[in-house]
Amino acid sequence: MDLVKELVQKAMPLLSNDVMDLLMARLEEIGVNSVEDLTFVKTEDVDGILPPIQRRRLIQAFTAELQAALGPTSLQQNVYLPENLPPTPGPMENSPSQETAVPWHKMSPNLMFALHEKKRPKPKERREMVRIVIDDVLSKGRGRPGRAKLREIAKKIVQQYPCSFQDREISGTSVIGTGYDSLFIQLENRLENISRPFTFSSTKRLTESEDAARKKSVHSDRYGCVEWQPAIENTPELQSKQDDLKSDFKTRQLQESVVRKLMTETYSIQRAMINKGSTVKTLLEEWPFLFEAVYMFDHTCTLLGLPVQTKLAEEISKKGKSIKDFLDSNGMKMPPGEDPLQLISGIAKFFKEKPDLLFYQSEESTAAGLSIPSTPCILIMGDRRFKIAVDQEIVNDHINSLIVALSYTFSLFYVLNIKYPKDMALTLEFIQRVFLGINPERGSKAEKKGTKHQHIPPRLLKFLCELNNFENPWMAV
Repeated sequence: MDLVKELVQKAMPLLSNDVMDLLMARLEEIGVNSVEDLTFVKTEDVDGILPPIQRRRLIQAFTAELQAALGPTSLQQNVYLPENLPPTPGPMENSPSQETAVPWHKMSPNLMFALHEKKRPKPKERREMVRIVIDDVLSKGRGRPGRAKLREIAKKIVQQYPCSFQDREISGTSVIGTGYDSLFIQLENRLENISRPFTFSSTKRLTESEDAARKKSVHSDRYGCVEWQPAIENTPELQSKQDDLKSDFKTRQLQESVVRKLMTETYSIQRAMINKGSTVKTLLEEWPFLFEAVYMFDHTCTLLGLPVQTKLAEEISKKGKSIKDFLDSNGMKMPPGEDPLQLISGIAKFFKEKPDLLFYQSEESTAAGLSIPSTPCILIMGDRRFKIAVDQEIVNDHINSLIVALSYTFSLFYVLNIKYPKDMALTLEFIQRVFLGINPERGSKAEKKGTKHQHIPPRLLKFLCELNNFENPWMAV
């Protein structure tokens, strides 16, 4: 098809890339497999892609270009074939590309116009597209498609029209996950809705040994990390530096720059102790500097490859107002101002989660009989004073900034290999993906609820989609 595309580009040099892709998909769908096949293309074959005049010009251009490419004799033989020829055959039935081809010619004009304009289609038009795609797949008579095939279709749609379908966070500059998770979920849900009788027999119950093996997986520990466990070299020398750090934590004789250098040099054995499952109490004794904010952020920057405190402050400042306006429009009644606590609590309440798992109001929570959560949390002491706790141990009691406290607490989930608590998982994943741009294409940091687990939770994808539709700063490119 490369020669066909070159010929089309030469014949119609002013076509946009999107229209060209659509035209090539249509030609392939009607059975054009070689340059010679273009002689059989009629104006009605490309109806809905080009206006009538351009369709006629295209056919005329095909004739002229083919005459030059193939010679008049060859072209004449093709042109004067009888009119009652059977329809041009489509691609071979066993062709993998045919099985996942997107039937764009069946889509509504409004949808196609939005795609050509690089705009997001309306939810109704998107649902209609999903219905048409699934109906088309099932009509091919090859049984119920698997998740891999649905992912391939979703990926193909997003690759062809990224501005219209790609999952992006609110500013539109960063892709969420694979970029096609929400479309894949829509395709899967549509398939399940019309094929429910077939879903019961496919459910497999894990044996006890299989279930135990799954629970032992450490994929969530490595999730989002770029330097989870580097190689350890010269262990005696590193342990000597560790002893120097432990000693200086009591005397405070070393300059901060020296301590930072020693902490950087001993990063590998810090990770080794953490990754073998040492308790927080042990880590406080062996690596006391690690829990000071400046060294915690250095460690996290190496682990994740980004400065959490700086990026979180910048992104909340940049996107906070749009998110609060969206929450307001959904009846959340957000207070004025730029308080990160109110913003994160508002997001948590939107998801019907429990912000108390992250923000522990010391006096109020104690009076209500609540205990400190075991997962990382901020203890709000009043007068802009904050303590950080994990495993119900206070690991830092001298933080005076909420954004520092929030950055520190979020960092602990990754530094100490802790999963997001299930009643705050959506909010923490929102912080991870939208504010910090940590978007692994596979896996999750959340505790699982039930047996079915999506890479990105559908409720989070729905929230991001509604948020983008509310603001939509990247609709047109």
